[in-house]
Amino acid sequence: MTRQIPDRLIFENKEYHLNNYILDDYFREFPKKRPNFEISFTALWRGYIAIFEIKDKKLLIKEINCLTDINFNMKSFKEEIFPENKFEWYSGLIRIDDFRGEFDREPENGIFEYLQIENGNFIQKRIFDYNELQKFKKEQYEYFLLSDEVEIIYDFWRRNNENGILNKEYVDKIIFENIMSYTRKVYVD
Repeated sequence: MTRQIPDRLIFENKEYHLNNYILDDYFREFPKKRPNFEISFTALWRGYIAIFEIKDKKLLIKEINCLTDINFNMKSFKEEIFPENKFEWYSGLIRIDDFRGEFDREPENGIFEYLQIENGNFIQKRIFDYNELQKFKKEQYEYFLLSDEVEIIYDFWRRNNENGILNKEYVDKIIFENIMSYTRKVYVD
């Protein structure tokens, strides 16, 4: 599988490559706003590259560029899609630490950094050692299962499980393993 060109985030004058695509859920909910692109490129299946910035405690969309031709020329679509810079639609945790690697691994000697965003507002930077992160994930998962948010995930799996292969226990395991990216609200102090 070809490694995808990552979106980027500027925070405290440092640029981070993101391992998740925080615009994807937005475009799933509003598919007509997704930029159309005619060029297919194995390292950019989503069709765009986004650059975000946290400035004045706001998550801003600095740029959205789409590939326009095989010479890697890009065209900006930010003004078309997000004339207001603030990405108020997004809530969740964005991982920025140096231990992420390509697949957000969690080595036991790691220090893990997440930015907490609510409705496009930067709330806080959370820093965990390995054990603190595991405890946070477990507690977040337990609260998540009690929330309305979990129904969105269950509904997605129901729609995409026509053959009945996946049971609820398996889906709960997937939710637990991906709780940091599924979470839109932080339930744990």
